Amino acid sequence: MSVTVHLSGYLKPFSGGETEIALPGEYATVGDVLDSLWQQHLRLRDRILAETGEIRQHVNIFVGSDDVKRLKGLQTSIKSNEIHIFNAVSGG
Repeated sequence: MSVTVHLSGYLKPFSGGETEIALPGEYATVGDVLDSLWQQHLRLRDRILAETGEIRQHVNIFVGSDDVKRLKGLQTSIKSNEIHIFNAVSGG
């Protein structure tokens, strides 16, 4: 099953202007999808992952409607063909 990654506008400069990226292939986990994404857009990696390899604190990744930080992080299973990545919004 191919996966489509949807990026927030904040990440657009690091993806060659793309906000929707189709990744053909089979993926077991979010980490697998991201590894494929880095093959096309390496500059995204440092914006999404911290130096430790974990998802940055102010970045949210959803598989379908599930927040992967509340599940198994990068080891979250792919149960949807859409992943959404966006920066957290704070303030008041």
